[in-house]
Amino acid sequence: MLNIELVDRLYAQLPREQQQQLIARLFKQSKQTMAYFRRTKDISLSKLETLADFFNIPLDALRQGSTTPPLHTERDTQLAMENEQLHKEIEHLRALLRSKEETIEAKNETISTLKSQLIASRR
Repeated sequence: MLNIELVDRLYAQLPREQQQQLIARLFKQSKQTMAYFRRTKDISLSKLETLADFFNIPLDALRQGSTTPPLHTERDTQLAMENEQLHKEIEHLRALLRSKEETIEAKNETISTLKSQLIASRR
């Protein structure tokens, strides 16, 4: 039987965008929500595999009474989300650095041009 509480906790920890991605993978074009798992007693293997793949956990971890500790899988999910956020921050900082380098290059070109004009005006 599916550990619905674990699935709910994992789902709740996701950012809104990832929640929508998971819903799309699970239910395609249907208007279903995660409440589907509370309503139904029989989950298909494909939906179970989708959940396990999305959260990067073994299928057995989603079973009620599983020996896989839920805190471990929740921590892994949290770390993966933090990792993704850090990668986004790194990309933002790289773009900021490129912008600063372009500003410095433009400043150096202006200084060089002004020096050339100063030398030319002294002649």
